[in-house]
Amino acid sequence: MSFKADRLRDLREAKGFSQEKLAELAGVSQSVIPKAEKGKSVPSGDVLHKLSCALDCTMDYLYGRGDPYENTEIAAAQMAFDIFGRQEGVTDEQRERCRRVLQHADAPRTGNAWRSLAEMMDLGVGPTNPSSANLTVVKHRPKNSHRSALGLAKQR
Repeated sequence: MSFKADRLRDLREAKGFSQEKLAELAGVSQSVIPKAEKGKSVPSGDVLHKLSCALDCTMDYLYGRGDPYENTEIAAAQMAFDIFGRQEGVTDEQRERCRRVLQHADAPRTGNAWRSLAEMMDLGVGPTNPSSANLTVVKHRPKNSHRSALGLAKQR
């Protein structure tokens, strides 16, 4: 299969990047993007790798291979979610909460946006097991405290 110029353009647009922004994120010359999107040139392997990293997609996707997606927006969200899910420090709970968002039309379309969403959910929702949060408070309680662990929990 050959390079799919329309996939590069459509994915860039789905992520809301200008040609200049994509070139900056990928660390390539700004002239590379319009030439590739118009099919006037095929990016070299190194450039294609940089573009796929900047777009949170696979090189296979840009060559028309891999998983079929209903549309570019879904492809952008799903591939970015896959990148996010493999990042170091992402918990199973964050992954599962974010997975539910994939069905939404406004699901994040970059790995960084998925990480940001996961962090916001952690701040807004907190842990799913609230009793584990109380155990942490009790564990780090000053030794001279006369309050019981139960008293700490009731004061909240």
